[in-house]
Amino acid sequence: MNLRPYQQQLPYADVNPLTVNMMKRWVNIWERCYLPKNPGYEYYGARGICVCQEWMDFQAFYSFWGDPPFEDATIGRIDNDGNYEPSNCEWQTQEQQNNNTRRSKMITWNGKTQSIRDWAFEYNIGARRLAERLRRGWDTQRALTTPCPQDFAAELADRKRRNKELWDIKGQLYQTRSKYRRGHKLSLHLQDLLAVEGASPAAPNKWKTISSRQQKQILAARKKGSTIREIADLLNIPKSTVHLFLQKQP
Repeated sequence: MNLRPYQQQLPYADVNPLTVNMMKRWVNIWERCYLPKNPGYEYYGARGICVCQEWMDFQAFYSFWGDPPFEDATIGRIDNDGNYEPSNCEWQTQEQQNNNTRRSKMITWNGKTQSIRDWAFEYNIGARRLAERLRRGWDTQRALTTPCPQDFAAELADRKRRNKELWDIKGQLYQTRSKYRRGHKLSLHLQDLLAVEGASPAAPNKWKTISSRQQKQILAARKKGSTIREIADLLNIPKSTVHLFLQKQP
């Protein structure tokens, strides 16, 4: 049966692909913030991140943003603990997005502060190698200026290749572990997968590892209006631990 004559009569047959792209972004933002089954919910909605009232309507959202201004442009939040709202969002490159994650560690040297990734790019050395040097106690100057077996681009390409190979092998395990942590009911097959692999999900009570003194400091800082990131940096503990502790408070 030839459907072409009917397809030509359908409304909106020639929708701009960029409009569809923006609609997908809009849906993804809402799902991360409000749909517990979404893989990213634990990093957005579970942390209290929400979407402003103005962007409940897609047309208002699209009118504010328009089409992506450059290839691979992403909608990023300036404050990683802040909400999706006009004052806290901007077009960002993927590099900016990577530097604005909870895992990004900022390094200050010679009066300049930027992420390990940015320092590695500036000195053209492997970001993983730089992070390992700093972890082992190297001073910043030595870590940045000592020659590296792989430059920034070569290490990045190698890491992407290895990550893909590992995901092809362990991808289902990673997804299953994430579902378990979020309280999803697992099928017998997925339960067996966790048991056979000996994979233990992140402990839900890991916030109990912080001392009573740190707990008091967290509550005091939060009362003063400090963000989770500021508290984590102040006490040198993971942001996820701070978040879990605050969630348990009455």
